[in-house]
Amino acid sequence: MSRFSGRVGLVTGAGRGIGHATAVELAKGGAALAINDIDEGRLEEAADELRGHGAEVSTHVGSVMDPAFVATLARDAVARHGRIDLLANNAGGGPPMTPWGEFAKSDFAHFRAIFEMNFFTQAMLLHALLPGMVERGYGKVVCVSSISAVMGQEAGSAYASGKLALHALVSSVSKEVARHGVNINAVILGNPPHFTRTPARQAYLDKLSHIDRVGRLEEFGKAIAFLLSDDASYITGAAVPVDGGTTTPRLNE
Repeated sequence: MSRFSGRVGLVTGAGRGIGHATAVELAKGGAALAINDIDEGRLEEAADELRGHGAEVSTHVGSVMDPAFVATLARDAVARHGRIDLLANNAGGGPPMTPWGEFAKSDFAHFRAIFEMNFFTQAMLLHALLPGMVERGYGKVVCVSSISAVMGQEAGSAYASGKLALHALVSSVSKEVARHGVNINAVILGNPPHFTRTPARQAYLDKLSHIDRVGRLEEFGKAIAFLLSDDASYITGAAVPVDGGTTTPRLNE
């Protein structure tokens, strides 16, 4: 039996990137999927690919920054599949590295918007789906964070702050629901390829990794899928680095 047989997963930001890679791993493992993205065309292409792996798939187009849509997404996904067992809380993001991103020079409304994009989007969806997981006595949740949360990011304080807030949410809420069979973890992702990143920026980030290369999307997807599986049943409340060693110091004798 495949490790996700009989399970239903919801993946946000599944049209491309890490969300897509995660959805592929879940589909290969036998899960049924509700997938979300803001781009309908991209989402339908992803759905076709996932169905090619044998998955039952529903698509849900919209922005998880919108509280009304988050409520609709949770309701419609449960109505379509009966329940959600696995949540890959992936959607988030931030602006390109620009001088106006410096905290003292930025418009605070912009800071708040980026913070909310990276914290409240994930918190809202977790809040909507967690009661059902607790009631059924089973759930696996992974919130996607970043090395920026633990290293800080010059001209990216809003993004880093939002991601670090996720760690506190995961650590706190996991304690409340562990006895109900629900595991909640975060992944601290480092150096994934990104469609907005310039080659020069990517080359700089690659040098931070002890492995001296960019992380592959499938590597991040596999790590998230592991934490969503029963193989990780004794892991909860953790923020797990998947970063090629970037967040650990490299000391020379």
